[in-house]
Amino acid sequence: MKLPSGEVMTSTAPSPTLGGDKPMPLLIRDLYARMLFTRIVDDYTWKLHTQGFIDFVTSCRGHEAAQVGSAVCIEVGKDFTLPYYRDLGVVLTIGMTPHEVFRTYLQNRLPQRSPLPFHHWGYHKHNTVTGPAPVATQLLHAAGIAFACKLRKASVVTVAYCGDGATTEADFLEGLRFAAQHQLPVVFICELAFLQQSKDAIAPASCLKSPTLPDGITYRQVDGTDIVTVYQSMHAAMQHARKGRGPVLLEMHVVRSLPNLHLPVFKEAESRRPFVFDGLSDGKNVDLSDPLVRCQHYLQEHGVWDDNWANQLCARISTEVECAWHDVLHAILQSS
Repeated sequence: MKLPSGEVMTSTAPSPTLGGDKPMPLLIRDLYARMLFTRIVDDYTWKLHTQGFIDFVTSCRGHEAAQVGSAVCIEVGKDFTLPYYRDLGVVLTIGMTPHEVFRTYLQNRLPQRSPLPFHHWGYHKHNTVTGPAPVATQLLHAAGIAFACKLRKASVVTVAYCGDGATTEADFLEGLRFAAQHQLPVVFICELAFLQQSKDAIAPASCLKSPTLPDGITYRQVDGTDIVTVYQSMHAAMQHARKGRGPVLLEMHVVRSLPNLHLPVFKEAESRRPFVFDGLSDGKNVDLSDPLVRCQHYLQEHGVWDDNWANQLCARISTEVECAWHDVLHAILQSS
């Protein structure tokens, strides 16, 4: 996907630093574009729901930084990825198109299909393994894939995602134990989410305090609303695993929110909805729990934010996603 300025969204992550420990401004702009892309696609899946085309939607709104910032570090076509049902940002970053995403959501309308409560993402051509219906079993699958890669002496990392609900399942701890026992090249990512509340809301405690983590696994809590922190943490975790130093567990704290159903994307309106947030330059009264707002604030602080670039980017992505939405909807309705 090309940006309006001619920049190309890279499929592999560049070096995380430039001139010491400062993240590259162009990299952060690229990550912002990917998060915006995910947000707009997610809003159009909500549009499918509000217009009655699907009965259920699992939004990733608020998870964009955790998903995009981690998935961009995956070497597409080489590493293995096991997303869970809410990981829209992961599959889009790996290479799934809006057209393929909308087909996944709408395919259950076909008469021969039975309705499924969750979306089982799969993208075999990019080594993305379709997720199972039982919660947490993908962690066991990831450990098994990583074990096979280690036996073959391949420089491959397996990345498995899950929600905080998976931590109560026995499969969660067993997957971690097996990976730690055999020092496997695998990164586990747990997206710990809580609903958006007041500004003074206290972040939830770690969901991993009750289970005892096995020896031999590196564990870190990450601010999942900060794309810079997520990217740096994931980049380090991938290097750690790829060098044979054992598995890594990243617990990413995110703030889940719901879309504004009054925005034009949910109406028959021609105007594009705004994604440029005003009043961020002074840093006052800013809700930094939204990954897009926080990333914009970061770019403004470093003098690399451009309103014209952002507006053109939003218009371009919105047009692309809307075209895919209409094309898939027409094709599905014609075949049903």
